[in-house]
Amino acid sequence: MKPPTGLVLLLLCSAGLYAQGLPEQAIAGVPTQANLATADVSSPTDSTANGDELSPWRTLFNSGKITLGQVRFAFLHQDVIVNGTVEDLGRSSQLLEWRIAAKTPASSQESSPDGQKALIQARYFVPHAMDGLPVRYSRKKANVVTVQLHDPEAAGATSNAMGEAVSDDTIVNPCFDLVVRFDDGTLAMTTQYPATLATADLAEPVWVINAAAERIKLELPDLIGMGVYAAGFTELYKPDSTIDEIMNQDDAEKVPPADIPLLVPLTVVAAKYVESSGVVIEVQLPDGDKALALTSMPQLMLPPLGGREPTFLERLIGLFLADIPPKLTKRELTAIRSGSIYRGMREYALEYVMGFPDKETNSGNGGKQLIFRKSLLVNLSNWGTVEDWKFLDQKQGP
Repeated sequence: MKPPTGLVLLLLCSAGLYAQGLPEQAIAGVPTQANLATADVSSPTDSTANGDELSPWRTLFNSGKITLGQVRFAFLHQDVIVNGTVEDLGRSSQLLEWRIAAKTPASSQESSPDGQKALIQARYFVPHAMDGLPVRYSRKKANVVTVQLHDPEAAGATSNAMGEAVSDDTIVNPCFDLVVRFDDGTLAMTTQYPATLATADLAEPVWVINAAAERIKLELPDLIGMGVYAAGFTELYKPDSTIDEIMNQDDAEKVPPADIPLLVPLTVVAAKYVESSGVVIEVQLPDGDKALALTSMPQLMLPPLGGREPTFLERLIGLFLADIPPKLTKRELTAIRSGSIYRGMREYALEYVMGFPDKETNSGNGGKQLIFRKSLLVNLSNWGTVEDWKFLDQKQGP
């Protein structure tokens, strides 16, 4: 199940609903804070994974055993690169998972039992639930000013006589607010669980990116001359495209899907690391032309969602494939290379020719309806095979 994001996750945290579906974890066996401090993301012998992971905190956070104290240890006062899912609203486009935040007043004082004056602990909040973070802050650096328990009265949190949370560091798998401040003073908040933060591109510590960059630069030469394969989900750009055009996925600069050779060997002729953006790869096409592709930092950083851990070089090539998938039948391979689909084709093979669907809905009879490239509607049987299809725009084809 895709993790909930943005306002939905904030509401689920408030209601305590998301946590109900997560297994209870005992404190025993929780990775120590030293794991986060000593994990060397630039070392191929990192003990947190098989040696090819660039962002070990993600694996630890995704374990279901992380405490609020460990989240604070990893992020509090650290510089991070902020990102998120863009809600396209034109000039007012926003990052869905982030909200503009504010700080509660902390000027009032009350007496504690020992007669001392104690300052009421300030918390951060979202003044307007629909006030998202403007997209201009995407990929910008910010400093984490606090990591606070989303519900200060959640089970496991204890307070002193002033009502201040004094012991919440040991809460396992907490719902928390990550609050950041940008250089212009803007405050923003995202509400997450450790696992949802680990499996999304919302906040990557700058020290992790810097360490990853060193290893990327060291191993980039091994890409040159490597054979890779493009599939329907591989995006290629014209050789004169700028990094901004590629990062913004400028349609005018993309190589049309019909012109991308699928599952035929392409040779990597050049590769370059672009700070905070990722790795730009230049490949030679069969007709002699060249094309560019970007392996973004999120693609490099995110842990695998299942199956075999990719090697470092496989991470570097992003949405290219290192080999032809062995599960494909000869008929499927022939169809993919010709850019066509047929009745009975498996969904597994369909994605290699059409890419990932824009939209997926249940058809009501156990099957599914998939929309690709906003123009092709494909009906799948309850066996996961193509039943039929139609073009929403008759001028376009697969």
